[in-house]
Amino acid sequence: MKRKGKWTDRRWFRVIIRIMAIVLGILLAISGSVLFIYAYISIKGNSRTFKIDDLPRRVDCIIVLGAQIIGNRKPSPMLQDRLDGAVELFRAGVSDRIIVTGDHREDNYNEPRVMYKYLLEQGIPDEAIFMDHFGLDTYDSIYRAVHVFQVKTAVIVTQRFHLQRALYIGDKLGLDCVGYATNPRLYASTPYMLVRELGARLKALYETNTDASPGKMSPPFPISGDGRDTRNSF
Repeated sequence: MKRKGKWTDRRWFRVIIRIMAIVLGILLAISGSVLFIYAYISIKGNSRTFKIDDLPRRVDCIIVLGAQIIGNRKPSPMLQDRLDGAVELFRAGVSDRIIVTGDHREDNYNEPRVMYKYLLEQGIPDEAIFMDHFGLDTYDSIYRAVHVFQVKTAVIVTQRFHLQRALYIGDKLGLDCVGYATNPRLYASTPYMLVRELGARLKALYETNTDASPGKMSPPFPISGDGRDTRNSF
């Protein structure tokens, strides 16, 4: 009986070891896939990110992606840097139109309006600013730029870690786009954003390969129109 018990114990030990090896192999495969996707999007995005002097001129528009606002009144440091980058590009003649796109799911939280007001304060003409109230995430913002505002060519403005994903989405959706990275300072939220980016890139891979629909669509409003007509309905 003792010999049989020892044999049974050894058999279960081998089974447990095999299960652990299989689980470890699966985890390593998943981790490797995630890292490959992250690196691929990073490399591809960096190859299409340029300094201001190397950017094309007279593109359809500059797209500024939304971020946190403070008290529904002013942009967070991260968002302010994106807006300041857009102002630089506008003044340099990269485009004469800017889309500010962000979250406006609630009346007391309106990223596009805060962005719009900030650009006005910097001297950007009212009619040059197009507001997208339903850019609920990066995919929605780019999708709506293409299908609602009918943008063909664009320069996307945001921080580099975010820009890489935005350019990947734009390319997959048929947008002829390049990027301008705004990274003049460190942000308290950077560690969180970098971790979050892992999941966000997997989500972008899924959305772009399934032709996912955005959370909200609107009637077409060509970027060649007047931005003042987008204050409430887009």
